[in-house]
Amino acid sequence: MSTDNTVIKELVDYVADIRHRIHQEPELSMQEYKTTELICSELEKFGLEVIRWDDMTGAVGVLRGDGDGPVIAFRADIDALPLQETSGSKWTSRNDGVMHACAHDGHTALLLGLARYYSERKHEVNGVIKFIFQPGEEMPPGGAIRMIEKGVLDNPRVQAVFALHHATENKTGDIGVLPGPFLAGADSFTLKLKVKGGGGSAPHKGVDGIMAGAEIVTAIEVEMTRRIDPVKPGLLSFGTFHAGTAFNILANEVEITGTVRCFEEETAEKVPILIREVSESVADRYGGTVELDYHRGYPGVINDDRMTDLVKRAAVKVLGEEHVKKATPLMAGDDMAYFLREVPGSYYWWGITPEEGVIAPAHTPKFDFDENAFETALKVNIEIIRTALEEL
Repeated sequence: MSTDNTVIKELVDYVADIRHRIHQEPELSMQEYKTTELICSELEKFGLEVIRWDDMTGAVGVLRGDGDGPVIAFRADIDALPLQETSGSKWTSRNDGVMHACAHDGHTALLLGLARYYSERKHEVNGVIKFIFQPGEEMPPGGAIRMIEKGVLDNPRVQAVFALHHATENKTGDIGVLPGPFLAGADSFTLKLKVKGGGGSAPHKGVDGIMAGAEIVTAIEVEMTRRIDPVKPGLLSFGTFHAGTAFNILANEVEITGTVRCFEEETAEKVPILIREVSESVADRYGGTVELDYHRGYPGVINDDRMTDLVKRAAVKVLGEEHVKKATPLMAGDDMAYFLREVPGSYYWWGITPEEGVIAPAHTPKFDFDENAFETALKVNIEIIRTALEEL
């Protein structure tokens, strides 16, 4: 199977062109209609079986090889973010207030490049490859769970699933791999406190909701350090605290919001119980009540040890050991987690920052990335598929 420089250069040019087209027409989560049309059009050109739905964006390309070998899946997220682009790139967004600020355009283009590569070498595929183009990663509950419900991992059943995500922390030419916990589960909550309130001139006759709310915040933070196993971490961050109607009135209602990040399901189950118990205890002392509205987000992204070793070996083979870094777990969330709950697989970091210089952080209006990184991702992805088809 040839992966000479000419083949890779042609693929890089193709991927860059697709990326520019997608970047200029970004679409928000679960609204990726034009993006889905482009994806399906390209997959059909490659002669792949295309699966899509009337009630949902996204698509799957299925390449059935000549043998009865393993069934491998590769996933890319396709949605953009609600941001006004100011990157100044030649292919800047044409859609006001919408931008590919998280490299999903690059992820999607790379997966189309991988599909093109293997469609031209179908006779060397001894099993089945599914190319999953997933909508809605940026908006929980996300598109992954819906795709799984629609059977993307079945008929035939996928045995291993892989994906990459850009990483500004990794330089162009490098990737980052890590077995086990990779990204955290991401939950959110709203806590509403109600107390008597009163006049600012006579606090002894009423109840200060702001003081009670602040005590709840502090007490929860303290309890997180005492009741959560430190080797199974849970991160709780408060994002908003709204209270009061005037400078001289004690607030009688307080609304507090926050996010919770955990790797372990055991920890994730404990945190809402902790929030409820602590906040009710404090509110009760002030003669108040609390309501907790807790939303479970994506679960943690947990990489399979064997599949991560496969990714590492494939990357070392094509890049060399010096370009394969040990990744650090992050408290960010991603619905790749649902695929990895169903099927053994691995998510890895794709370096996109030039050796000399820096780029704007993801999810900011100036975000862009070094397209020289396409070559690295293509080589690694090709070798991951090749290795998986041989070993699984």
